[in-house]
Amino acid sequence: MLKFLFGILGLMVMSFSFEFMSYFIYLIFFGLGWLFMYNSNLVSMSFLGSDTLSWFMIMLTFWIIILMLLASHGYKLSNFFYQKFCFVLILMLVLLFLTFSSMDLLSFYIFFEGSLIPIYLLIVGWGYQPERLQAGIYLLLYTIFASLPLLISIFFMGKILGGFSFGLLNLGFSDGIWVSFWFFFSIFAFLVKLPAFYVHLWLPKAHVEAPVAGSMMLAGVLLKLGCYGMMRLMGFFQGKVAFLSSVLVSLGLLGGLAVSLICLRQVDLKALIAYSSVSHMGLALGGLGSWGLWGYSSCLYTCVAHGLCSSGLFFLSGVIYERTGSRSMLINKGMLEIMPSMAFWWFMYCIGNMAAPVVLNLVGELGLLGSILSFSFFSLVLLMLFSFMGACYSLYLFSSIQHGAYYSGLRSLFDGLTREYLILFLHFFPLFFLILEVDFMTY
Repeated sequence: MLKFLFGILGLMVMSFSFEFMSYFIYLIFFGLGWLFMYNSNLVSMSFLGSDTLSWFMIMLTFWIIILMLLASHGYKLSNFFYQKFCFVLILMLVLLFLTFSSMDLLSFYIFFEGSLIPIYLLIVGWGYQPERLQAGIYLLLYTIFASLPLLISIFFMGKILGGFSFGLLNLGFSDGIWVSFWFFFSIFAFLVKLPAFYVHLWLPKAHVEAPVAGSMMLAGVLLKLGCYGMMRLMGFFQGKVAFLSSVLVSLGLLGGLAVSLICLRQVDLKALIAYSSVSHMGLALGGLGSWGLWGYSSCLYTCVAHGLCSSGLFFLSGVIYERTGSRSMLINKGMLEIMPSMAFWWFMYCIGNMAAPVVLNLVGELGLLGSILSFSFFSLVLLMLFSFMGACYSLYLFSSIQHGAYYSGLRSLFDGLTREYLILFLHFFPLFFLILEVDFMTY
C-alpha cells in the first residue's frame, strides 16, 4: 500500500518535469482503476481499508478524474499550465482516495478537508471570469465554517469510545434526546457538502466559475462526500436519531422542490445543471433521513448515477461554451440543426437527469421514493411534485438548447469531435449497464 501511495507521489513530481508524461498519466490512471476494480485488497494498511460503500466511491473517483483529463485536452494543446493541471488532478486523486478508504475518523476529517485544496486551485487557477475569486472564497468559508462542529464532535466521540476507529462506531452509547442535536451538529459539514437547501449557495457560484474539469469533479465526486460522511456516521447514532428523521426528510423534499422551481428561472446552462444537482441531492437526503435499508442503498446508487449523469451534462455545457463563448440559453438555441449528433447525447443525459428508464438514476430514485413513502405516506404529494418538476427542468434544458431559431453568428460551428463522443460514451456506459447489477440487499 505504501508503494502504491509513493508511486502516485512520484508521478506528481514527474508530471512537472516531462512533456510526454501526460500520456503516461492516462495509462497510470486507467491501470490503477482496473487494478483496484479487481483487487480492492490493495487498501490494506492499519488505518486504510475498503468496503462496498468506499469501493464504489473510489471507483467513481478514478473514473471521473480520467474523464477530466480527457476533457481538458485543450490545456495541453494550448500549453495552458498543463503540467500544473495534471499535478492538481493527481493531488485530488490521492486526497479523495485517502478520504474514502480511511478507517479512522480523525484521518477521514483531515483528508475530507484537504480535498478543498485542489478544487480551490482548479477554480481560481483555471476558472473563467474574475468572479472566480469570490466563488473560491465562498467555497472555503462555507465548508470550513461548517466543519468546525464536526471536528469538535469527532474529538467528543473519541473521548467516549476511547479511539477514532470506524470499527468502534457500532458500540453506541446512552439514550437521550440530546443525541439528536449532537448528530445534527456532527453532520452539518456533510449537509453543506451535500449541499442541503439553505446552505447551498456556494455550489452554483463554484460551478459557474469553475472550468469544465472543475465542474465535473464537483458534481461527480465532491458532492458525494456529504452522502458518504452521513452514511458512515449513521452507524454510530443507530436508531436514536429518529427524532431528527422528519427534519431531514422535510429539509430534503421541501428544499429540493424549492430548488426545482429555481431551475425553471435560469438562463445560464451551468447554473441550471448546478441547481438540478441540489434538487437531486435533496431527494438523497430525504432517503437517508427515512432511516431504511432501501434509503441507504438507493442513496449509494443515486450518488453514482448522479455523479456520472451530472458530470456528463457539465461536459456537454463545456462543449457548447468552447464553440460559442457563451453559456446563455438565450444565445445557444437551435443546436439540433447545427450539432445534430451531439443532440442525441443531450437527449440521453436529460432523460437520465429526470430518472427516466434505462439508466441507473431510475433505480436510485425509485428506491428513495419507496423509502420516503415507508417513512410517511403523506409525503406522496411532495414526491409527485418532485418527480414532475424534475421532468420539467430537464425538458426545459433540452428544448431550450436544441430547438428554436439559432443565432446567426453561430453558423460556422461544427459537430462533436471523436474525443468528445468518447468522453460522453464513457460517462453513459456505466449508467446504462450498472442497472443490471442492482441489489438492494447489498448492506
